[in-house]
Amino acid sequence: MRKILMAVLVAVLVVLSAVSAAANAGDAKQDWLDAKDVTKEKQQLHQDAKLALVADNTPENQQKVVDTGKDFLNAALDEAEAWLDWKDAEADEDSRVPDDIKQRISDDVQANKDKIADLRVEVDAVNNQVELGLITLKMIGKYFELLADVARDTGLMWSHVADTHADKIEEFEQKLRTTAEDMDNNDDIMAKLDNAKSELETARRNIDNAKSTYELVKVPGTPFLKFAEGNSYLRAAQANLINAYGNLNQAYAMIVR
Repeated sequence: MRKILMAVLVAVLVVLSAVSAAANAGDAKQDWLDAKDVTKEKQQLHQDAKLALVADNTPENQQKVVDTGKDFLNAALDEAEAWLDWKDAEADEDSRVPDDIKQRISDDVQANKDKIADLRVEVDAVNNQVELGLITLKMIGKYFELLADVARDTGLMWSHVADTHADKIEEFEQKLRTTAEDMDNNDDIMAKLDNAKSELETARRNIDNAKSTYELVKVPGTPFLKFAEGNSYLRAAQANLINAYGNLNQAYAMIVR
């Protein structure tokens, strides 16, 4: 019995350590971080060009505003595309993510990369400051749309992973409870198991709340506020699962003594 319990304990420790995130697609994430830096650099160059135009309104400076503006918008699209690639790789590499969620993320990534390709054509066609202003306004709205679908999918993916961890911990709790119920003087052990069960139930509620909140990550609306709200529910669920495991660990120690 002790060997069986120890095996379950080790399994729970392994899965619990990863409850807050899916697998890390390191290279893709680094590409996104690099793209973020490039976007900031291009934005600063565009700001400098606009300041130069205010100081000296020449055709050359006007063209520089257009050129740096197009560079900035293309960099922003590069950043968005890199983020989509990272989320796609993150899901694809995680063995805990079911195929239907992986496919959903992959489909939404491709659909939004197609939108990015269309926006690149429009950016490249810009010839003057008026056109640059119009495409910039369009990009502000489109940028959130590009990321919202995959952000929602990613949140649902994390929720599924958290649910899987909750299943493992619940299985461990049930095994310990079955053992403890046959023991004498088991009141303290059962109290720990009851605490663990209560934390687990709260974790389930937080995971369900996260799922329903992530479903609201869409445009129009407030997609990234809802994404942050969903993340808060998952962090709360993680704390519940850690507390549940802490109680189970104490119950396990009492059993083996």
